Amino acid sequence: MTQSQAKDKWTEVLRHHLPPRCAPLIAHWIVALNVQFKISKPRESKLGDFRPGYQGKRNQITINADLNPYAFLTTTVHEFAHLGCHLKHGNSVAPHGIEWKSIYADMLKPFAENDVYPPDIKAAVFKYLKNPKASSCSCPNLSRAMALYDTDPGVLLTDLGLELPFEFRSVGYIAEEKRRTRYLCIRIDDGKKYLISGRAKVQPL
Repeated sequence: MTQSQAKDKWTEVLRHHLPPRCAPLIAHWIVALNVQFKISKPRESKLGDFRPGYQGKRNQITINADLNPYAFLTTTVHEFAHLGCHLKHGNSVAPHGIEWKSIYADMLKPFAENDVYPPDIKAAVFKYLKNPKASSCSCPNLSRAMALYDTDPGVLLTDLGLELPFEFRSVGYIAEEKRRTRYLCIRIDDGKKYLISGRAKVQPL
């Protein structure tokens, strides 16, 4: 398969996951950088990840399949920024240090400037880019703006607050403590504790 054919193939796959106009560019990144790009089944612990290649294996990026187009784009750029940082600095810098933040901001800002995002997400992106976090979930303003475009916006755990009972996957919990992007939650029926993502859709009780 030629590079042109590979780009066309990825463009067709990605247009179902990304905002209009974005698929050809992301397809170009995948092919030009020879990335093993995978659209993954949903994961509660992460939206996407980057894994450096080793022993002849290619660099790998995975993105959750259930993300809305704007979250999919933001997460994809986040992981490609990790790839860019790895190619430039190797393992000599912190994963979410100033080097990565600079690359991520440079890569994501043009999408906001060219009105790829709707106005509410665009404003949140510009605010977020002043100091990008390890995950967009770490920024309540951006996470909340993104969630409004989910098929089922629901109620995010991060918006529910602590000590309030909720149901998640038909089980009752109470959030006891926030730990970065996840919450330490007590299962109501037996008192056992679990970590649940702040972006989890929950039903207040």
